[in-house]
Amino acid sequence: MSEVLLQVENLVKYFKTNAGKVKAVDGVSFEVCAGETLALVGESGCGKSTLGRLILRLIEPTSGTVRLEGEDLGKLSGKQLRKKRSQLQIIFQDPFSSLDPHFTVGELIAEPLRAMGMGKEERESRVMTLLDQVGLSRDYYTRYPHQFSGGQRQRIGIARALASSPKLIVCDEPVSALDVSIQAQILNLLRQLQKEHGLTYLFISHDLAVVRYISDRICVMFLGQLCELCSTRDAYERPMHPYTRMLIDSAPEPDPEFHREDRLLLQGEMPSPIHPPAGCRFCTRCPFATEECRTEPPEMKDYGGGHLCACHHPLLP
Repeated sequence: MSEVLLQVENLVKYFKTNAGKVKAVDGVSFEVCAGETLALVGESGCGKSTLGRLILRLIEPTSGTVRLEGEDLGKLSGKQLRKKRSQLQIIFQDPFSSLDPHFTVGELIAEPLRAMGMGKEERESRVMTLLDQVGLSRDYYTRYPHQFSGGQRQRIGIARALASSPKLIVCDEPVSALDVSIQAQILNLLRQLQKEHGLTYLFISHDLAVVRYISDRICVMFLGQLCELCSTRDAYERPMHPYTRMLIDSAPEPDPEFHREDRLLLQGEMPSPIHPPAGCRFCTRCPFATEECRTEPPEMKDYGGGHLCACHHPLLP
């Protein structure tokens, strides 16, 4: 097992609204090892993107801790936080809105370097190298974002994320806005860069086909809490939480001849994040729910080999 790079402990984020507190992230804990890709999956509204922004301290948590290499990011401020933040970067979902249209490609990629105090000549040399690494021509240096396709813009975003030589990159749905053929190119690029630079990814996605291709482990999230955490292989071959099984069974199957009678499909609406169920948050949509599920929150248990699941009635083999 590689060294632990990121530790998230009992992280909580509530948003105040007129209707009450939205429990966007509610007691989430996990670790990410150096050099791995941990995928965070779940339906829209489950809290994935909020969790990513909490880790980067783009928003402040209600409670809980985030540690990078053992250092509590919540206790840092000023110069200390800026220095540590250079080790954390994000690739946004939408390559069309995440790039300032008033900046050239060179200025966009150099922005983190300028914040680090790097000189003009050194910045320009570094940007040229980054353009090479993400498969873009150096001639693009003086062009503007509107002159590029979605895939090219996402490569610019990746180059910007790499500029400060980060240790952890949060990839927030980085290919969901792209055509399928371009998705494959970007995913291959991310894998290549990870191998070359020893990067660690927290990969946020709702697309299980994408996650299966790029991730080492999968963390399944529902209504602000974690359901299951295991290797990607285990998630597909022996999912324990009914929600994980339903997510996998609901994914489109490319083979038209393939048909399974025992598929579990998601039904019903997601409960309110303001008034979630008292017990297991998935109990209102689970066909195996009992009275215990409706009244007692399940604990996260280790079933061996690092396979964690929070369920009163796990789907054991």
